[in-house]
Amino acid sequence: MKNFNEIKEILDIKSKKKINDKQFLEDFNWDSIAMINLISLANKKYKKKINGENLNKLSTLKDLDNLISKLKMRK
Repeated sequence: MKNFNEIKEILDIKSKKKINDKQFLEDFNWDSIAMINLISLANKKYKKKINGENLNKLSTLKDLDNLISKLKMRK
C-alpha cells in the first residue's frame, strides 16, 4: 500500500498486525469518525473535497489507498 500511514491515521490503527489491501474496511474502524477523518485529511492536506458518492464506492483498503493516491495526484 502506497498510503499506509494515511490509512492507519484514518482508521486509527495502532496494532502492528499484518494488513493487506484486500481486507474490507468494515473489518477495521470504518465508521462515521473514520469517514470524517478521511474528509478532513483530504481537505487539510490535499485541499480536495470528498463527497458521499466517493465514500460509498469504498469497500477495501485498496479502494481507500487508490482514492488517497488520486487526491495526491491532483494536488
